[in-house]
Amino acid sequence: METFFDPKRIWPGGGPFPHVLVLLSEYPEFREYARAHHELLAGYRDKLGVIPGRWLHSTVQGIHHTVDDGQLDQLRGTLRDEVAGMNPFRVQLGPVWPGVTAVTVAVYPEDDMAELNYRARTAMEKVPGISLRAKEARFWAHTSLAYARADFPDRDLNRALRQLRPPRLDITIDRIHLVNQRQNLDKGYYTWDVVEEIPLSRSRR
Repeated sequence: METFFDPKRIWPGGGPFPHVLVLLSEYPEFREYARAHHELLAGYRDKLGVIPGRWLHSTVQGIHHTVDDGQLDQLRGTLRDEVAGMNPFRVQLGPVWPGVTAVTVAVYPEDDMAELNYRARTAMEKVPGISLRAKEARFWAHTSLAYARADFPDRDLNRALRQLRPPRLDITIDRIHLVNQRQNLDKGYYTWDVVEEIPLSRSRR
């Protein structure tokens, strides 16, 4: 694996920058799924930033610059408007594998997550002064359990994850969160403060 927080990924001052996330920390079944991998990943703590349960998430879309209070207020409104037309949806999480820079969890099917990304980008682009990185050719829906903090050979980790392989799980995505996200380079993962929870249309908590 290769270091996740290399110079091209490090934010000026570590943030905070506004991001739209699915807070998987709020799904007990996913916290349990992540916990099933904890002992294995903890054995690589000198090489991995293992993400604690409260910071588990899937990124929908990020803004990689600061915004002022007025822009943030506008974004809250445009996000509400955009996701109001989208219903809750089911996804399956798993399996887990060591990617190039992170221990990654697949999210399938990808179509609804891609639609959520499109709506979040649309909401952000409606706010004057907000700029976004170039759109990916195809949105990659995923989440992570750990980020690589150093370059290291991952053959043993790959084999151990393949052997562990807990059952995949299904969850319903019925809300997103606008957050102010920070990079914690000393810990090797992201943290945030919630700005607002935004339900999808006809969501029920």
